[in-house]
Parts: sequence; structure tokens; C-alpha cells
Amino acid sequence: MDKNFKKSNDYQSRWGFYLKSEILNGRVAMIALILILLIEIFTKQTLLNLFSFF
Repeated sequence: MDKNFKKSNDYQSRWGFYLKSEILNGRVAMIALILILLIEIFTKQTLLNLFSFF
């Protein structure tokens, strides 16, 4: 983190959000988006078309 950032307890709730949880959720979302894009590039189909059973 930035040294100018106010030091606080990472487990302290801020309006219902926890810093460590939000960082982890953001990282997982970025990895998932990249994986979805790579799947669509290599298969040349959208993810919904790959998983559609109709």
C-alpha cells in the first residue's frame, strides 16, 4: 500500500466492507475476466455458447 495511506486495522469494517476481502475479491475477478477472455479467444465462441445446453 501507499505510505501516505492512513494506517488502520485491515479487519475493521468500513461501511460493511473489509479491506482484505475487497482486495481478494478484486483479484479473483480480474483473473476470472482474463480466463474468460482467453477461453473466448482460443475457442472463437462466447462463454455462453460453450455452456449452453439447448
